[in-house]
Amino acid sequence: MSSGPLDWPALVDEAIRRRKAEGHTQKSLAALAGVSLPTVNAFEQGDIKLRLEKVFNILDALGLVILPSAPGSFAAFIRAARQRWEELVAPLDPSHPSRQPLGAVTYAYEIGHGERGETLGELRNILARLPATSGWSPFWVPAKESIRPIIRDGVIECWLGNPAADRMFIDAAHSDFWQVSGDLKGYLRRGYQEDGSSNLEPGTIFDLTLPVWRTAEVFVHILNLAVALDLDPATPVRYESSYTGLEGRQLVSWAAPLRQWPLVDTQRSRTSAAKLATTTSIDELQRDFADVIHRTLVPLYDLFDGFDATPQFVGSELDEFRAAALKSGVKR
Repeated sequence: MSSGPLDWPALVDEAIRRRKAEGHTQKSLAALAGVSLPTVNAFEQGDIKLRLEKVFNILDALGLVILPSAPGSFAAFIRAARQRWEELVAPLDPSHPSRQPLGAVTYAYEIGHGERGETLGELRNILARLPATSGWSPFWVPAKESIRPIIRDGVIECWLGNPAADRMFIDAAHSDFWQVSGDLKGYLRRGYQEDGSSNLEPGTIFDLTLPVWRTAEVFVHILNLAVALDLDPATPVRYESSYTGLEGRQLVSWAAPLRQWPLVDTQRSRTSAAKLATTTSIDELQRDFADVIHRTLVPLYDLFDGFDATPQFVGSELDEFRAAALKSGVKR
């Protein structure tokens, strides 16, 4: 570690250089860091009046600083879950589907604050009774012994990617890893459906509609859990998601080819990763579900050469999501 004074202008210059090298615009960096676009602009102008927390968030997003996590915090829970997944897949071949080598999405949430009265065993039973949201629901609780959720180190944990387990699907999209804690923090990691065997060139496309559907499923899971636990509608909810392996992927209508939204060949991501975050409440999710989904996902779609994910686009896909859920007998 250098014993000399911190060269602030040099640090800002390095941050700008790294942003451009990684293909970020100021807008996409703002989304990744969880700060506003004016904050990024002010930082790059050398403004020293910015709150230190926001500066650190920008530097953290660019890999220029590693921030500590307070024990028990949302960030600490996410970090521990990520480290646990890395521990599980470490023995596997680098190309093994359970490692999700071409990219993955993670979803994390925190409902309310502090411990609740349920034991982890009771909470696992509650999770198992939640309504399904699709044929492959997030935080699914299988009953099969080789893949059923276990209680380990103070959390409920499930790894559907266990290569030693008796599994029907062995691709990255069906290799979920998830944890839920007793204070209602959740973490889920899943590979991209687009990278399965049905795509001749895995790693090259990013489906237009799946982010809306999958994000909606996670928020429906949160609502269903809130109902099962009889939570106060004012209960706050924190949400974060991250997407990796995006660089070079083209935005296409792959999962629903008959729903043709205006896309062009240039709508590719030139950024490798994205981090999304929002805060909401059970009440807002019940009242303004589409608005929460829309504001959460806009920065992700913007990475694909500025695709305009309008409220109409998101609302239309949510209508399709609800219709499919009703048709299959899934609640929402």
